[in-house]
Amino acid sequence: MTNNEEQALKDFLLDIDCLKQLDDWTDDFNLFDVLRITNMEIRHSNILAWIFDPNENHGLGDSFIKSFITKVVSKCDQNKYNAFDLLLQDFYSYQVYRESNHMDIVLASREEKTAVIIENKIWSGESSHQLNDYLEKSKTEYKDCNQILYVFLTPYGREASDPDNWIAFSYGEIIDSLESSIKGMNLRDEVVLVIHNYIDIVRKNIMKEKDEKLVRICNEIYNKHRIALRLIFENVNIDNSIEHEIICETLRELNDNGKIIFKDENKWQFFTASMDEYLPALDTADSSWGTNLVYYYWFEKGEDKLIIHFELGGWNLTDELTKRTNALIEASKKKVDEYRYKRLYYKAVKLSQDDYEASLRNATKSLVKSALENEKKLLSTVKETVAES
Repeated sequence: MTNNEEQALKDFLLDIDCLKQLDDWTDDFNLFDVLRITNMEIRHSNILAWIFDPNENHGLGDSFIKSFITKVVSKCDQNKYNAFDLLLQDFYSYQVYRESNHMDIVLASREEKTAVIIENKIWSGESSHQLNDYLEKSKTEYKDCNQILYVFLTPYGREASDPDNWIAFSYGEIIDSLESSIKGMNLRDEVVLVIHNYIDIVRKNIMKEKDEKLVRICNEIYNKHRIALRLIFENVNIDNSIEHEIICETLRELNDNGKIIFKDENKWQFFTASMDEYLPALDTADSSWGTNLVYYYWFEKGEDKLIIHFELGGWNLTDELTKRTNALIEASKKKVDEYRYKRLYYKAVKLSQDDYEASLRNATKSLVKSALENEKKLLSTVKETVAES
């Protein structure tokens, strides 16, 4: 750290008043943040199912489901649906189902002979033939219904792969319906807390809305203490998400069982005793990553996948380490050339939204297992090559 950087950090720490402007936001409580479920698609479906149900204990009655169906009907092809019949229904006759035949949310009224199938896609994409499968299943499950509406719910109302049958609906429209539903309602304090917290978290985490006042204050602080904040951003990696918690917990367990070496709880990285022995650390922090390490196993979270990588760093290696890394590259059937980073192994596992936490935990274990099997194969190939030469 240079003298200039050290002084910048001191100045930032002494300027307490600039941070007091953030008190209104840092003191803000949100139940969904506390429970760490803000980024879990399945939990959003559970909350929506509760609010949709006109006979639940929230006190909204049929106001939300009625507002929602009214919006859906306004977007329907009037040649396919009888809007008049849909809008004059007894919404209290509806029952709400979660994961019925794998369909996210189903609103169904046997009395009104109507069903609404909702596919909730916040972060994950469509699976192959998924919407068509739901279409066919619903026709069997709700064959007594005269009208079945299909709603494709995404953050910004993205069109489905089958727009002729699925009505695009956004979380913005969900929040509009919810806000209009609670106006003038005398709800219990705990229900008001849950609904307002849910609206806030959807606006912030799903719709990605910005608080303009907060943006202005943050920019002022950043412009004043740019050097100090850049140093902090570059040197800290804190993730409080449920994904981080589960992946780190699983890596910790594998470390305790002697399968891997897990050193840093802020990063989704691990090492192995065998690879540490084969590729020992450099004497100085001059590797491709600015550390003394020559390789990393690391995880990446895709939209609906967990991915593992095994990567080598090519900078500032000794002659012996160059020889060893080249042997690994050849064993992986990759091209031996100059490189800063060289990925030797990559594998992805699709995550299930049905039991997201268990799926994430199992995916982590499965990917570590496959990476260790690949490592064993690579080192065995290298050993055989050395023995032959």
